[in-house]
Amino acid sequence: MSIKQGEYLKKLRAEHNLSQEQLSEILGISRQSISKWEQGNSAPDIENLTNLSEYYGVSVDSLVKGEPDEVINAESITVAEKTEEKEDTPDSSEKKKGHSWLFAGFPVLALIGYCVIGALFGGKGWAFGWIVLLTIPLFYTSVVAIKKKKPIVFCYPVLVLMIYLVLGLAFSLWHPLWIIFLTIPLFYIITAKANKKR
Repeated sequence: MSIKQGEYLKKLRAEHNLSQEQLSEILGISRQSISKWEQGNSAPDIENLTNLSEYYGVSVDSLVKGEPDEVINAESITVAEKTEEKEDTPDSSEKKKGHSWLFAGFPVLALIGYCVIGALFGGKGWAFGWIVLLTIPLFYTSVVAIKKKKPIVFCYPVLVLMIYLVLGLAFSLWHPLWIIFLTIPLFYIITAKANKKR
Protein backbone atom coordinates (compact mmCIF):
# COMPACT_ATOMS: atom_id res chain seq x y z
CA MET A 1 0.00 0.00 0.00
CA SER A 2 1.24 3.50 -0.79
CA ILE A 3 1.48 6.46 1.55
CA LYS A 4 -1.28 8.11 -0.54
CA GLN A 5 -3.66 5.24 0.22
CA GLY A 6 -2.71 5.34 3.89
CA GLU A 7 -3.35 9.08 4.11
CA TYR A 8 -6.73 8.62 2.43
CA LEU A 9 -7.72 5.93 4.95
CA LYS A 10 -6.58 8.21 7.79
CA LYS A 11 -8.60 11.09 6.32
CA LEU A 12 -11.75 8.95 6.06
CA ARG A 13 -11.32 7.76 9.64
CA ALA A 14 -10.89 11.35 10.87
CA GLU A 15 -13.98 12.47 8.90
CA HIS A 16 -16.01 9.85 10.76
CA ASN A 17 -14.54 10.96 14.13
CA LEU A 18 -13.09 7.53 14.85
CA SER A 19 -9.93 6.62 16.72
CA GLN A 20 -7.82 3.73 15.50
CA GLU A 21 -9.10 1.70 18.47
CA GLN A 22 -12.75 2.39 17.59
CA LEU A 23 -12.24 1.45 13.93
CA SER A 24 -10.37 -1.71 14.91
CA GLU A 25 -13.34 -2.74 17.10
CA ILE A 26 -15.78 -2.08 14.25
CA LEU A 27 -13.73 -4.20 11.83
CA GLY A 28 -12.78 -6.83 14.40
CA ILE A 29 -9.04 -6.46 13.86
CA SER A 30 -6.09 -5.08 15.84
CA ARG A 31 -5.33 -1.37 16.19
CA GLN A 32 -1.83 -2.09 14.89
CA SER A 33 -3.30 -3.22 11.55
CA ILE A 34 -5.09 0.13 11.17
CA SER A 35 -1.86 1.93 12.04
CA LYS A 36 0.11 -0.06 9.43
CA TRP A 37 -2.47 0.73 6.74
CA GLU A 38 -2.38 4.44 7.51
CA GLN A 39 1.43 4.50 7.46
CA GLY A 40 1.42 2.72 4.10
CA ASN A 41 3.26 -0.33 5.50
CA SER A 42 0.51 -2.81 4.63
CA ALA A 43 -2.83 -2.97 2.87
CA PRO A 44 -6.27 -4.18 3.98
CA ASP A 45 -7.35 -7.51 2.54
CA ILE A 46 -10.41 -7.66 0.26
CA GLU A 47 -12.79 -8.37 3.15
CA ASN A 48 -11.58 -5.34 5.11
CA LEU A 49 -11.63 -3.19 1.97
CA THR A 50 -15.26 -4.19 1.43
CA ASN A 51 -16.13 -3.47 5.08
CA LEU A 52 -14.37 -0.08 4.95
CA SER A 53 -16.13 0.72 1.68
CA GLU A 54 -19.54 -0.04 3.18
CA TYR A 55 -18.82 1.78 6.43
CA TYR A 56 -17.41 4.94 4.85
CA GLY A 57 -19.83 4.91 1.91
CA VAL A 58 -17.09 5.02 -0.72
CA SER A 59 -16.16 2.59 -3.46
CA VAL A 60 -13.50 -0.08 -3.02
CA ASP A 61 -11.85 1.45 -6.09
CA SER A 62 -11.41 4.79 -4.31
CA LEU A 63 -9.82 3.03 -1.33
CA VAL A 64 -7.39 1.20 -3.61
CA LYS A 65 -6.52 4.41 -5.52
CA GLY A 66 -6.25 6.41 -2.32
CA GLU A 67 -8.50 9.22 -3.53
CA PRO A 68 -12.22 10.02 -3.72
CA ASP A 69 -14.24 8.83 -6.70
CA GLU A 70 -14.13 11.27 -9.59
CA VAL A 71 -17.42 12.79 -10.62
CA ILE A 72 -17.74 12.44 -14.40
CA ASN A 73 -20.65 14.84 -14.75
CA ALA A 74 -23.33 16.51 -12.67
CA GLU A 75 -25.70 13.57 -13.09
CA SER A 76 -23.29 10.88 -11.91
CA ILE A 77 -23.53 9.64 -8.33
CA THR A 78 -21.30 7.54 -6.14
CA VAL A 79 -21.81 3.89 -5.36
CA ALA A 80 -22.87 4.80 -1.82
CA GLU A 81 -25.63 7.11 -3.09
CA LYS A 82 -26.88 4.40 -5.45
CA THR A 83 -27.03 1.99 -2.54
CA GLU A 84 -28.95 4.50 -0.41
CA GLU A 85 -31.44 5.11 -3.22
CA LYS A 86 -31.91 1.38 -3.65
CA GLU A 87 -32.53 0.94 0.06
CA ASP A 88 -35.10 3.74 0.08
CA THR A 89 -37.27 2.18 -2.61
CA PRO A 90 -40.62 0.84 -1.34
CA ASP A 91 -39.87 -2.70 -2.51
CA SER A 92 -36.63 -2.99 -0.57
CA SER A 93 -38.10 -1.46 2.60
CA GLU A 94 -41.00 -3.92 2.42
CA LYS A 95 -38.53 -6.78 2.09
CA LYS A 96 -36.58 -5.46 5.07
CA LYS A 97 -39.75 -5.24 7.14
CA GLY A 98 -40.65 -8.81 6.21
CA HIS A 99 -37.16 -9.97 7.00
CA SER A 100 -37.06 -8.22 10.37
CA TRP A 101 -40.54 -9.55 11.29
CA LEU A 102 -39.40 -13.11 10.60
CA PHE A 103 -36.17 -12.49 12.49
CA ALA A 104 -38.01 -11.16 15.52
CA GLY A 105 -40.86 -13.65 15.29
CA PHE A 106 -39.03 -16.92 14.68
CA PRO A 107 -38.42 -17.79 18.36
CA VAL A 108 -42.10 -17.15 19.11
CA LEU A 109 -43.12 -19.43 16.21
CA ALA A 110 -40.74 -22.13 17.47
CA LEU A 111 -42.13 -21.83 21.01
CA ILE A 112 -45.70 -22.12 19.71
CA GLY A 113 -44.65 -25.19 17.69
CA TYR A 114 -43.07 -26.70 20.80
CA CYS A 115 -46.24 -26.18 22.87
CA VAL A 116 -48.54 -27.52 20.12
CA ILE A 117 -46.46 -30.69 19.61
CA GLY A 118 -46.25 -31.24 23.36
CA ALA A 119 -49.98 -30.70 23.90
CA LEU A 120 -50.99 -32.96 20.99
CA PHE A 121 -48.64 -35.87 21.59
CA GLY A 122 -48.06 -35.84 25.36
CA GLY A 123 -44.78 -37.09 26.87
CA LYS A 124 -43.04 -38.03 23.64
CA GLY A 125 -44.39 -34.85 22.04
CA TRP A 126 -42.66 -32.71 24.64
CA ALA A 127 -39.40 -34.58 23.97
CA PHE A 128 -39.73 -34.07 20.19
CA GLY A 129 -40.73 -30.46 20.85
CA TRP A 130 -37.20 -29.71 22.03
CA ILE A 131 -36.05 -30.41 18.50
CA VAL A 132 -38.31 -27.58 17.30
CA LEU A 133 -36.65 -25.20 19.78
CA LEU A 134 -33.25 -26.19 18.42
CA THR A 135 -34.28 -24.74 15.05
CA ILE A 136 -33.87 -21.23 16.54
CA PRO A 137 -30.02 -21.13 16.45
CA LEU A 138 -30.07 -23.02 13.14
CA PHE A 139 -32.36 -20.41 11.59
CA TYR A 140 -30.31 -17.41 12.66
CA THR A 141 -26.89 -18.87 11.90
CA SER A 142 -27.98 -20.19 8.49
CA VAL A 143 -29.33 -16.75 7.50
CA VAL A 144 -26.07 -15.08 8.56
CA ALA A 145 -23.95 -17.80 6.89
CA ILE A 146 -25.82 -17.37 3.59
CA LYS A 147 -25.84 -13.57 3.74
CA LYS A 148 -22.13 -13.31 4.53
CA LYS A 149 -21.23 -16.38 2.44
CA LYS A 150 -19.40 -17.86 5.44
CA PRO A 151 -20.53 -21.43 6.13
CA ILE A 152 -18.30 -21.56 9.21
CA VAL A 153 -20.87 -19.33 10.97
CA PHE A 154 -23.55 -22.03 10.63
CA CYS A 155 -24.34 -23.78 13.95
CA TYR A 156 -23.50 -27.27 12.71
CA PRO A 157 -23.25 -28.90 16.18
CA VAL A 158 -26.92 -28.05 16.80
CA LEU A 159 -27.88 -29.71 13.50
CA VAL A 160 -25.96 -32.83 14.54
CA LEU A 161 -27.70 -32.80 17.92
CA MET A 162 -31.09 -32.49 16.21
CA ILE A 163 -30.38 -35.49 13.95
CA TYR A 164 -29.17 -37.47 16.97
CA LEU A 165 -32.31 -36.66 18.97
CA VAL A 166 -34.74 -37.37 16.11
CA LEU A 167 -33.22 -40.75 15.25
CA GLY A 168 -32.64 -41.59 18.91
CA LEU A 169 -36.18 -40.78 20.03
CA ALA A 170 -37.87 -42.27 16.97
CA PHE A 171 -35.75 -45.41 16.43
CA SER A 172 -33.65 -45.77 19.63
CA LEU A 173 -30.41 -45.49 17.67
CA TRP A 174 -28.56 -43.83 20.55
CA HIS A 175 -25.51 -46.09 20.59
CA PRO A 176 -24.42 -46.43 16.98
CA LEU A 177 -25.49 -42.89 16.12
CA TRP A 178 -23.16 -41.09 18.54
CA ILE A 179 -20.52 -41.38 15.83
CA ILE A 180 -22.12 -38.45 13.92
CA PHE A 181 -20.70 -36.11 16.57
CA LEU A 182 -17.27 -36.86 15.08
CA THR A 183 -18.34 -34.94 11.97
CA ILE A 184 -18.36 -31.66 13.95
CA PRO A 185 -14.57 -31.07 13.90
CA LEU A 186 -14.52 -32.16 10.24
CA PHE A 187 -17.15 -29.53 9.39
CA TYR A 188 -15.08 -26.77 10.99
CA ILE A 189 -11.82 -27.94 9.41
CA ILE A 190 -13.39 -28.02 5.93
CA THR A 191 -15.22 -24.68 6.28
CA ALA A 192 -12.15 -22.96 7.79
CA LYS A 193 -10.03 -24.10 4.82
CA ALA A 194 -12.73 -23.00 2.37
CA ASN A 195 -12.93 -19.63 4.12
CA LYS A 196 -9.15 -19.13 3.83
CA LYS A 197 -9.26 -19.86 0.10
CA ARG A 198 -11.84 -17.12 -0.39
